[in-house]
Amino acid sequence: MNKALLYTFFLLTINLTGPALGQETNDTLAPQRQVGFAWQQGISKSNQVVPASRQTPIGLELTYSQMSLRRRAWENCRCFAQVGGYVNYITFRNPVPLGRTAGAGLFFEPLINYSRRLYYSVRVLAGLTYLTRVYDPVRNPTNDHFSMPVSALIGTGFTAHYRLTNQWNLTLGAIYNHISNAGTRLPNQGMNIPTVAFGAQYRVQPVVFPDTREWGRAPLGRRWMSRVLLMGSIRVLPKTDKKPEMALPVFGINVVGGYRVTRNHAFSAGFELVDDRYFKEQVITWTRGRVTDARQGTVLAGYEYWQGRFIFTAHHGWNLIRPQWYKPATYQRYNLLYQFPSRITAGMSVKAYGDNTKGFSVMAGYTL
Repeated sequence: MNKALLYTFFLLTINLTGPALGQETNDTLAPQRQVGFAWQQGISKSNQVVPASRQTPIGLELTYSQMSLRRRAWENCRCFAQVGGYVNYITFRNPVPLGRTAGAGLFFEPLINYSRRLYYSVRVLAGLTYLTRVYDPVRNPTNDHFSMPVSALIGTGFTAHYRLTNQWNLTLGAIYNHISNAGTRLPNQGMNIPTVAFGAQYRVQPVVFPDTREWGRAPLGRRWMSRVLLMGSIRVLPKTDKKPEMALPVFGINVVGGYRVTRNHAFSAGFELVDDRYFKEQVITWTRGRVTDARQGTVLAGYEYWQGRFIFTAHHGWNLIRPQWYKPATYQRYNLLYQFPSRITAGMSVKAYGDNTKGFSVMAGYTL
């Protein structure tokens, strides 16, 4: 799976708290509501299935969103953003191996140059999608893209908005979606779906943006920080001649400390301990039961980017404690976290070996 697209899923998950955290009892600014639709025209097709696709996918998307104009909502990302939900339908126009998909989810869309007639936005989205055709070793053996009927759809896009009136916009965007199950079940090649989107938006009421220059910035408090996170995920081990398909947990603890060089930039280091029952089952099979311990201990070091309450971390890990068969000895851990006012911290993480992504983890803990 494309790692850049994984980050979009993380950002969506923790942005769901944005509107609630942005509310202030002494502020009468009401959320700005908007509905929209877009026709999506695919620009690439899959040639790895039989029969090969001859046409690019097409789809339709409907959206509903709100935008808070309150100061605390703006401070969450130092931006004004549409936060809402979507429903979509995509046909791959290759009914035998690929079929169609329909789904729903959430999106987060910061605005750029929002006070002008022609303005822009960057959107990230994440949701679930139902696939009508998935891998089957007998009936659909060439579809390595999808192996679970219900999978994740994550994506990002850049859109230009042209104001026809105070309430109507026309839109033209470049959208890049990805469907995958994040390695939960194999095969999981996933599918990238780049599209060009044409659409329109209707705002229920005309919007007047406040002047953010009057809000300023709060001073940076403590520079030294520490964070403890618990993490967990599920991976599905494929069925074999001797064992049934098994859903196995992966869980652990991630501990780091660091120094904030500036408000936005920090360096940190630490360690994590992981008990990977998925890999443990593989080790038991490979060694015919002679080895049963697959726990791992890793030293971490890397960089963190802080934007409001959002924290993106990129750490390189050296797997000092690991089974003999565990390769490679290093990996990368990418987290996207949200720190609540209480300092409780939650988000999502992905573990990767170069371009090879091993799946998501949910994380929750505390930052000091």
